[in-house]
Amino acid sequence: MSIMAQHATEEPKTNRATVSRPLAIGMVLMVGVLLGLVYAPLLVWLGATSFKVEQLQTGGVLVLFAIVICMRDTISSLRIEPNLNTQGLALFFLGMAFLSFAGKYQHWVLPMYLLSFCLSFAAIISFLFGKLGVRQFLPALGGFLVFGILAGSFPALDWPLREVAAKHSGAFLSWLGVQVQVAYVPARPPELLLATHGQIFVVATECNGFGLLTSSLLLATILGFQYRLAAIRKLGLFAFAIPAAIIFNFLRIAAICMIAPRFPKTSYDFIHETVGTILYLAGLAIVWYAAGEFVDKAKAESGKRQVLRS
Repeated sequence: MSIMAQHATEEPKTNRATVSRPLAIGMVLMVGVLLGLVYAPLLVWLGATSFKVEQLQTGGVLVLFAIVICMRDTISSLRIEPNLNTQGLALFFLGMAFLSFAGKYQHWVLPMYLLSFCLSFAAIISFLFGKLGVRQFLPALGGFLVFGILAGSFPALDWPLREVAAKHSGAFLSWLGVQVQVAYVPARPPELLLATHGQIFVVATECNGFGLLTSSLLLATILGFQYRLAAIRKLGLFAFAIPAAIIFNFLRIAAICMIAPRFPKTSYDFIHETVGTILYLAGLAIVWYAAGEFVDKAKAESGKRQVLRS
């Protein structure tokens, strides 16, 4: 009797599981489609802006790469188990709350809209893979949020970054003993000029360092979440990436101004691209190395704490 009773109690549980799973799958798909329609304008705008602005293209590739890697790691380590869990519902309603805030606060519409998308996307991941899935997707979600904010900030940051690049590259050349003049031309649009070695170099929009700044901040964000650094270490790595990008950008401009006059003018484009690429990659390498230093210190401190506790 006890065995039969046990089977009798198990059968209804099995039936409930088979019924709830298709229902959960259907609801997750429905929520996913609705969110896709709600956030389609944001995704279309971000994609169009990434193609239009050259400095954002590498950052866009980094974000897509992070999404692919997170998806691969999540699928390979976790099973898809559709479940309308508490975490997913909380993320979903929080995302909807930020979406409503985006309509009320016009000055914060882009950050609110982006944060709403990230929370809603995290809700879908939670419904499919659970809490561990959300944790594994944090690098991609953080990178997407930072990339979207930077994409919206490009028009406002273009001229200040060009001023910083011209000022510091001119100061660096003067420190090296090179005669240089920095001039402002109030044209439409205005221009910044560097005159050295009898040649005039235009500090154009492409020279503002926004591409390196974007890629450096994205790399710092993605690696900060990937290495699971503490919040203060994430902020430290993020703060390190900003001056690193600015420094390597004005070093790039200074190097081009020093090297280009020594070669025929026909080779300027080659020198510009070669020197620019080398220092661009060097700037990213510094951020990558710094991330490794941050994670090594974190591991060392945790090891010391374990030893002291034991």
